[in-house]
Amino acid sequence: MIKSPNRKEPPAVKPFGKMSVPFENLSLLPNGITLHSFNGGDQPICKLSIAFQGGIREIGSEATANMVLSQIFEGAGNKTASQIADILDYNGARIGMRSQVHHSVLDVWMLNERASQILDLLKECISSPAYPQNELDTAKLRATAAFLSSREDVATLAGEALTRLIYGEGHPLARPMSEEAIALVDRAGLTAAHGRLLVPENTNVFLSGMIDGEVEMAVYDFLCELPSMGPSFKPVVEPICPEEPGKKVYVGMEGALQDAIMAGLPAPGRDSEDYSLLRFTIMALGGYFGSRLMTNIREDKGLTYGISASLLGNHEGSYMTIGAQCDGAYTERVIDEIYAEMRGLVSNPPKDDELRRLKLHAATNLAEILDTPAGIMGYYANRLFVGTPDDYFARQQAAIDTLTPQIISDMAEKYLRPDNLRIAICGDYDRRS
Repeated sequence: MIKSPNRKEPPAVKPFGKMSVPFENLSLLPNGITLHSFNGGDQPICKLSIAFQGGIREIGSEATANMVLSQIFEGAGNKTASQIADILDYNGARIGMRSQVHHSVLDVWMLNERASQILDLLKECISSPAYPQNELDTAKLRATAAFLSSREDVATLAGEALTRLIYGEGHPLARPMSEEAIALVDRAGLTAAHGRLLVPENTNVFLSGMIDGEVEMAVYDFLCELPSMGPSFKPVVEPICPEEPGKKVYVGMEGALQDAIMAGLPAPGRDSEDYSLLRFTIMALGGYFGSRLMTNIREDKGLTYGISASLLGNHEGSYMTIGAQCDGAYTERVIDEIYAEMRGLVSNPPKDDELRRLKLHAATNLAEILDTPAGIMGYYANRLFVGTPDDYFARQQAAIDTLTPQIISDMAEKYLRPDNLRIAICGDYDRRS
């Protein structure tokens, strides 16, 4: 007999207990490609992510990097863009492209029973893209329209200004996208970038899902047949060089109805023993809906619809960011409240129920990694993309388990000093004056 739940009592909240990431399977293929795989799930589908070494930094143009993979599906071999789209649609496949700092990534979701058809198409698109001029012109028009639209977004402009403050004015990754850069994208540049990406020994492939023997063999054959078109090379890593502490810059936008505030400061790298503890300290500050910044600035004072803080880390370095939008009349007050909450983590860190909720939220985020085969594979891919240490999952779990009010206070005092913030603000200053 099925017992009806008592709707008058909330369900019990239980701790997750000990969690761990399942091991990936690693294979070095004869042509030098490294294949990472994880077999799991209960549906006959799989995800294939091909990470070609060479991203925005190595290609040298974000505009070119954004198109070098997307445009291979606009014409390849003897197939047109329409024919390629029809094959993908008929076989129930989905594709996506990502331009990382040091990698260009092609994601493919496909049904196991249609894997061979999709892999045949992928081989043709990757090996012999045509980069037809008419399709490239259309892509450039779309990219230009998106760029011009972004010039009307205060958060985008403030974010670009903060990037310059954190990375340093002359850093290659601090150069924003421009209309001129999009206009300069041409077939010759795409072909050159494409050739540089096709280096098997520089390529990592991540396969996840319900991987049966047929899928495994089809993927193996597909990868072994990919061409090699360029010499091996190492990624170009230039550490961040932040502008002076306390620097504040203003970006004007005529007609803006709100200000965007973006603040940040440098932090220890992902390999530091403090990184995970600092990550959860910043989560307490602004990393979830019940955080200090949200509770004070949104819920109590109503100065913004939303405000958040996060810790980001990659091969160039790590940094904290805080972002919010508000009426221009409240901008300085919001900044003052941010300072106050940073100091409050030192003098009055989370404890009791607030600490319990923080740790539960952090553990939930960690558990989400284990939800799907693609999530597990994404964890391993991040080691390549952003340099997470091999034991990153275990470090985070240990940090959650050992997190105390004193540790949060110590982390905030050591790293979250208000006078160390760099701040970028975008808004309509003419209207205000």
